[in-house]
Amino acid sequence: MRLTDDELRDVLARAEEIQRASRHGEEWNAELAAVVGAAEEVGLSRQAVELALNERFNLSVAAPVEGALTWAKSADGKFYVAEVLSTFEHGARVRFLRGSEHSVTADQLRPCAFIPGERVVADWPWWGPWTCSVVAYDPVEQRVKLSDGSGSTKTFPVAEVWLPPAKANLSATRTRVYASLIGGAGVGALIGSIITALLMR
Repeated sequence: MRLTDDELRDVLARAEEIQRASRHGEEWNAELAAVVGAAEEVGLSRQAVELALNERFNLSVAAPVEGALTWAKSADGKFYVAEVLSTFEHGARVRFLRGSEHSVTADQLRPCAFIPGERVVADWPWWGPWTCSVVAYDPVEQRVKLSDGSGSTKTFPVAEVWLPPAKANLSATRTRVYASLIGGAGVGALIGSIITALLMR
C-alpha cells in the first residue's frame, strides 16, 4: 500500500495532534507526580490517589511492573485480570488469566488492587453478570470475595471477574430506548383511542 502525498500529510498531522493531546508525555507525567506527592504529604496513600486518578481519567499512573496483575482491555471492550509479561514505552505485553496474550497500550491498563468497596462485575448465580463490591481479596489464592449489594457474598477466582467497558454509548442507547418506549406508547394510545371510538358507536 502506497500513501499519496495528501494522505501522508493528513496522517502526520493527525499523529502530531494525538501526541500533543497525549496523557503520557513528560509534562503530563510530571503533573501526575506532583499530584501524587502533594496527596501523600497530606496523608493520602499513593494507591488511593492512583485509583482516584484512574477512575477520573481512565489511566494508570504507575507504570506496569513485570509479574504484577493488572486490568487489561480485551477485544470485547471489557477489562480482565492479566499478568504483565513485559513492558515497553506506553504499554505492556500481558497474559490474561484466562489464557491469551496481547500487547496493550497504557490507556488499556488499569490498576488492579481489589480494594474493599471497589466495583467489579461477576457472573452471579441466578442473576448472570452483576455489578458487585469487593469485600476481601486473597492474593495468594487469587480469589476475591464479593457482595451482591443485597447481603449475599460469594468468592470468585479473579480470572472470573471483570470491569465493564466504558459507558460512552449509554446515553445514545438510553435515548433509543426512550424513543422506542415513547413511540410505542404513542401508537398504543392511538390504537386505544380508535378502539374506544369504535366501541362508543
